[in-house]
Amino acid sequence: MNLKNITLLIISIAISACSVGSEEIDNDNTPDSYQSAVFSPEAQYKTHQVAAFVEPTDQANLSFQVSGVIEKQLVAIGEQVDSGQELFKISNPSLEPQIQQFQSQIEAIEATLQQNNAEVNRVQDLKRTNAISQNELDRLTHQRENLLATKKSVEAQLEQAQSLYDETYLKAPFAGSVAEIFKEAGEVISPGEVVMLLGGVSSLEAPLFLPSFLHQNISFGQQLTVSYQDHEMFATVTEISLSANPKSQLFKVMIEVPIEHGIKSGEKITVIIKELMGDYYRLPIESVIDDGINQPFVFLIDNGQVIQARIKLIDIEDDEIIVELPHQGKIEVVTQGQVKLSPGQKLG
Repeated sequence: MNLKNITLLIISIAISACSVGSEEIDNDNTPDSYQSAVFSPEAQYKTHQVAAFVEPTDQANLSFQVSGVIEKQLVAIGEQVDSGQELFKISNPSLEPQIQQFQSQIEAIEATLQQNNAEVNRVQDLKRTNAISQNELDRLTHQRENLLATKKSVEAQLEQAQSLYDETYLKAPFAGSVAEIFKEAGEVISPGEVVMLLGGVSSLEAPLFLPSFLHQNISFGQQLTVSYQDHEMFATVTEISLSANPKSQLFKVMIEVPIEHGIKSGEKITVIIKELMGDYYRLPIESVIDDGINQPFVFLIDNGQVIQARIKLIDIEDDEIIVELPHQGKIEVVTQGQVKLSPGQKLG
């Protein structure tokens, strides 16, 4: 066979091969060349990410109950303290002299009482021999009762003064961490003026401020996924406000955050909240036909017939679309090959 005949044979084989491939593509263009799947309406959720900042569950603004000048600052911001530990010391020149005055009064009353008791004993002995009148004994007895009452009153005043003096030391009501310090040594403060903020170290919480459509998806004790840096953990809903803030129209929700992965007070977390949208169909986005003129629709297959069904768009997530259809239960939806079909078409 010469070169010319070989060349013609190769061309003939190539033409034959191309002819076969073209027939297979034509077969793909038949009316039955579509793909479909069965879908059912299910509860659909939209995921929201809400930022929040953790804070100690036990948190207290600490202040002195007496006025004075801050004499000593015994802690620094970030320092861990124990329950009952002294944090600040103030000086109040009027408190110590009061204590000394009441103590002196009590000592004087006790001395007078000793004399009174001795007089009462002496008069009682004289009374047995009728050497002294009953009036004198009654006078001394009444004097003793007055002295005892006065002593009790002064002791109460001393106790109150001592209590106020003890207030010159600011002590930690619980174990925690010093979050903020608002006053320094040398400053004059009034009773009730906040000196520092103490946060507990045993547990953490975070306030969320949610619009009503998310608030209604929250329940007491619910577990929410929390993202902290590259970690995930679960937080528990502990408080739910039933009324919104009049200005922001947001509802406050408190969650208990576990102390994990080195999380500390003041750090940011992201809380995942799923919003229940309702029972809808979730379809592949390529199943929806939208020509920009008519309302978007899908093709359904019902008893071998193509049906055009309009959809109501609810949401789009990645390559899926959540829609409302005028149908209930399972439906067969055309997912590919819609261009080869038409409404009312019978499929063989």
